[in-house]
Amino acid sequence: MNRREFILAASAAVAFTAASAPAHAECGGETATNFVEALYQKQARLQAEQTPPGAQEFEALFSRSMRKLMRTSRRYRKNAPLGPVLNAFFGWGILPGTEVTIQKVTFVDGDDAGPATIRVTTEHHGQPHDILVRVASENNAYRIADISYDSGPSLAGHYRAMTGR
Repeated sequence: MNRREFILAASAAVAFTAASAPAHAECGGETATNFVEALYQKQARLQAEQTPPGAQEFEALFSRSMRKLMRTSRRYRKNAPLGPVLNAFFGWGILPGTEVTIQKVTFVDGDDAGPATIRVTTEHHGQPHDILVRVASENNAYRIADISYDSGPSLAGHYRAMTGR
């Protein structure tokens, strides 16, 4: 083996080792999938215990743009029906105390270091439901950018409809 072949072999070994090393997310080594799974397991437990997170703790889970949308003044139409209740994490019609089980959390799209889309398969009222959680990285922490439910508008769509944006 001459010098040229040795350098090529050494650089190939370094490149192979770097490519096969475990990926580390930007947010303290946690991946977007792990973040969403831990968040949803906790929210399912809190849902069953009927102990929702406090306002500050709740808002801290969302991205800057979602928090801004949540804080925007709302327009209420006269004689508008109340309609179904929206649980921000689990979707439409989930009342406090409803037992929700997390079946599966899977990576769908993007970069597991963020931004990413994660599918959360839940079960409540004996039926499976798919939720798509879009996460982004802000200040070295994951934040929820939007949540799409298997029926009805997404969380951002719900707030946009309420604020007239």
